Order: sequence, then C-alpha cells, then structure tokens
Amino acid sequence: MEFFEVLQQRFSCRSFQEKAIREEELLQILNAGRSAPTAVNRQPQRIFVVENASYLEQLKEATRFTFDAKTILVVCHDPSASWHRKNDQKDHGMIDSSIVASFMMLAATALGIGSTYVCAFDEEKVKAILQIPGEYRINCLLPLGYPNESMKERNRKPLEETVQQIK
Repeated sequence: MEFFEVLQQRFSCRSFQEKAIREEELLQILNAGRSAPTAVNRQPQRIFVVENASYLEQLKEATRFTFDAKTILVVCHDPSASWHRKNDQKDHGMIDSSIVASFMMLAATALGIGSTYVCAFDEEKVKAILQIPGEYRINCLLPLGYPNESMKERNRKPLEETVQQIK
C-alpha cells in the first residue's frame, strides 16, 4: 500500500477477527515503532506485547475498550530515559511514545491489520495486572487484529479549521 493510501485507510477498528496476528507481521509493526523519531533520540518507549488469553481477559478489569483483540500493545515510556525540556522540565516521553504508537498503527494498516488508540484505562490496574514497573508511564493501549469491520466514513474538519498560516 502506498504511504498516502495508508493514511487514508487507517481507522479506529473496534471489532476484530478471532485469528491471531502472524509473528512476522507483529515484528514489522514493532520495528515500525522502533523507527519513530524521539526527542534527542532517547527512545524512552517501552512496549509490552500482550497475547496471553488470561492477561487479555484481566485487562478488561482496567478498561472496557479491549474489543476482544487477540493482541494488545501497552505503549509506555520510562521517564528516566526520556528527554526533559530545560526551561520547564517537561517530560517528552508521552509525546515520544505517542509518535511510536502512530508509526505502529500506520504499519498495522499497511499490513491489513486494524488498530485503535485507547487512552481510557486505569493505569495502576494495568501496571498491576501486567507487572509493569511502577516508574513507567502508560501512554495508551493498542488493540490489534484483523478487522471484522470496514472503515466508516470519516468526519474530518476542513484544513481551514485546524491550520493557520502565519505569514
């Protein structure tokens, strides 16, 4: 799929087939995330791949948005590894891990795999269930799988509403 076609085809998939993602496709998705830019190339992202049925079921205690996906990526960052802006110490790890998540979602789309960006979850419950180190911050959950639905018509604002040219 051509790049701009991937951009147009990506949608938030909320219904997945029972079939598990092939290992080689999962590795391609993870490598796409690894290629994402991060502030000062710190690469603070920490990604947990959840495919175990018991853990997937337990994650439903932390969010109702698992959509019964057979694979969920838990996208985190390590604040001790991320870049902090000098003037206000803003931690850019959440931004970096969002970019990583975007790259992985686009790669998934190119492979015919659906995804959605979930940020409605109980972070402490997810950490406890998956034994994620306490110092890590969870950015999002990415349920992945072969789509069981088609892309619905997108409702995007016109550029004039979201972009302002400064001349």
